[in-house]
Amino acid sequence: MNSGAFNRNRRKGAVDSDGQLTFEDDPDALQMKSAINHLSLGAFAQASAVLDRIFERDPELPDIDISIKACRFWENRGECIKNGAAGLEKGKFLKEEWNNFEDFIGSTDHIDALPAVQAIRTFVFTEAIHSFTRAWENTISPDIGLLHDIGECYFNIRDFGRAVQTFEYAWELKRDSSRILARLADSYAAMSYADDTDAGSGDWQKKSLLYFREAFLHNPREIELNRLVSPLIQRLMQDVMEAGYTGEEAACWIPIFAAGENCFNIKREFEEHEVIMLQDQAYKLEGDIRKGGNKTRVLLPLLLNRYICLIDYFTLQTGDSIKAGLVHKRFIEADEETHKKIYAR
Repeated sequence: MNSGAFNRNRRKGAVDSDGQLTFEDDPDALQMKSAINHLSLGAFAQASAVLDRIFERDPELPDIDISIKACRFWENRGECIKNGAAGLEKGKFLKEEWNNFEDFIGSTDHIDALPAVQAIRTFVFTEAIHSFTRAWENTISPDIGLLHDIGECYFNIRDFGRAVQTFEYAWELKRDSSRILARLADSYAAMSYADDTDAGSGDWQKKSLLYFREAFLHNPREIELNRLVSPLIQRLMQDVMEAGYTGEEAACWIPIFAAGENCFNIKREFEEHEVIMLQDQAYKLEGDIRKGGNKTRVLLPLLLNRYICLIDYFTLQTGDSIKAGLVHKRFIEADEETHKKIYAR
């Protein structure tokens, strides 16, 4: 084996299971480290020059082509980012361009884990946080949309603790927002996977399940399912779609499928006024379903979810078996097959 082939194989061997270059004396590893540093600072032209030099030495280096492609995309937008004043417009620009970037380069676990992509993500969303925060500081009244964007940016740079804090604050300001609450639940789920301690992981997971249950009860149709990364929600989404439900129907059926698997098993006690509201909503939904129409496939799971909560209340909270039985009867009349899936265990 000649020395050139030996060095090329040595460079390829200097990659661990996470795709990280490991040999400190490897010139490509040192150069890649320099490129990553440039990317994390938004110095895309400098990073591009370094990556080109690496490619010239070894065009077969794992993922060098993807790293160059990613860098080129943002290099073409570098001046706009540099010259744009921090504020709402710049924040929206960065978010939109990131979405375009994912469409351009693809979004898979492998690509997302690449050091170059991680460095770019950190820079882009850190800049977006600064911009949205500046916009927030300049608002006269609380803007829930801005808080949502800030929380999403923190989530995207894997700062789940600050994402939780931001979404919690937004939820305090707008308690009826299932969109916000679902993102808060998703952030707690992410914390549970990131936490190395069993105690911390379990606590975050319980909060995640509780908030997901609440979010899918109130207004599931406003939840951005494609933004949620919780493995549980992704699996439920897959089950719902395989059952033939799409669009806004899918979000409405997720809590029903979750009940069938006893997934949302962390529950809080309902207050009396909430129970009255659930009963009123159930009566209205029953009337709307009797009228027929093309919304029945959406209205039915909304009704069933209220039945589920009322049954929980009368069974677990008040111990009123007679009222629980009446709700069971109405559930069976509405959808006997789904009732069997949930309660014939």
